[in-house]
Amino acid sequence: MLKLKELRSFLNELLPANGVVDFGTNGLQVEGEGEISSIATAVSASLATIEAAVQLGVNALIVHHGIFWNRDSYVLEGTKRKKIQLLLEHGISLFAYHLPLDKHPEIGNNWKAAKDMGWFDLQPSGYMDGVSIGVKGKVPSLIRDAFKGKLESYYKHSAVCADGGSEVIETVALISGGAYKSMVEAAQQGIDAFVTGSFDEPVWHQAFEEKINFYALGHSATERVGPIALANHLHQMLHLPCSFIDIENPF
Repeated sequence: MLKLKELRSFLNELLPANGVVDFGTNGLQVEGEGEISSIATAVSASLATIEAAVQLGVNALIVHHGIFWNRDSYVLEGTKRKKIQLLLEHGISLFAYHLPLDKHPEIGNNWKAAKDMGWFDLQPSGYMDGVSIGVKGKVPSLIRDAFKGKLESYYKHSAVCADGGSEVIETVALISGGAYKSMVEAAQQGIDAFVTGSFDEPVWHQAFEEKINFYALGHSATERVGPIALANHLHQMLHLPCSFIDIENPF
């Protein structure tokens, strides 16, 4: 058993913002019971995720995408009201760590994935407010189709590609989620391939104009890495049951 304030302190120390201006509130978003006996992690605080957390009977739910975002309405109505009501009724504390979980060098969405896939000579990349969110590095020389296959195998998600760069890939950069706009920065650094989660119409043309290969593996798929690693880390460090709630999301 762990005190809520102890879990809060542990998480804030593990996943500090370190000066990054984020898009929403990091840390505790909804206060539940004062005692924590089991924990779950997930990508997003969707209604389906919260309902699954209720079924599991956890005391704390830690997500990458929380409930409260900048410029959202302050009015608690509709689905947002239902989410918060469920959390409060069942004593579940909700924590959210957005960019702090993207950039963590061991359990984050980017560095963990790069290490898992065997990338080497890793360096910080993808800066926001002077703080690196992503990672770049090298891979053994691979033709594009082979590199795509490795990405799809790791993320268990099909890739949307724009083959605008060289046929052989040796240098790569990764920023999970919706970081497609950072592709141009990677191209300017001479990177062969840029990997992210989602995409938009301009990316197709920019990839060919900037001569870089672009791969989108799904916003949700690329941001499962951190929450899964976090669940394992918390189980090892806190000696409490901690599971990953896997909610289907093909986007």
